[in-house]
Amino acid sequence: MTENKATQERTPQERLQAEQEHKEHVHHTKINAAAIADHLLGNMHTLHVKLHQYHWYVKGANFFTLHEKFEELYNENEKWFDKLAERLITSGHKPASTTVEFEKYSMLSEDAVNKYAKAEDMVENIIEDFRSTRDLTIRAIRLAQDEGDDALEDTLIAFKNDLDKNIWMLQAFIGKEALEDDDAFDEDED
Repeated sequence: MTENKATQERTPQERLQAEQEHKEHVHHTKINAAAIADHLLGNMHTLHVKLHQYHWYVKGANFFTLHEKFEELYNENEKWFDKLAERLITSGHKPASTTVEFEKYSMLSEDAVNKYAKAEDMVENIIEDFRSTRDLTIRAIRLAQDEGDDALEDTLIAFKNDLDKNIWMLQAFIGKEALEDDDAFDEDED
């Protein structure tokens, strides 16, 4: 997907308008892996804020452990945030890149009141955010497979594996099995 001369002659505002119209069209007709990736980037942006908040405000007996763990998680999140966006750009896509876009696409929420949450509640909240992001990632992986975008698929699979590992470790921290309370896997037990 190279930009032709006519595209390059448009103003930045016209180019952005065309990009936004294309994204809206894709989101309302046939969703693709890149469109789901915008939601993943939105989630990562929200996680950036939330993990920093928890890192700064965690209290209690596990302060030192969780303070360090939340920092590790937000650094890891930043790595994936950049890796996914660059993978999309390499493939000719135009990923979300502004706070307004990230807020529009995020499927997660954050709130100032969470700075007063108990440490275990912070961990459980991050687990749920990681699970939501993992489920979205699985959807993007399937679309990338259907589209034959092997590089994006590989990036998403590696990201999913990282999410799975973090979910397991955080679950273990609060004394639960890796898949315990996981709605995506509870359905298989029926």
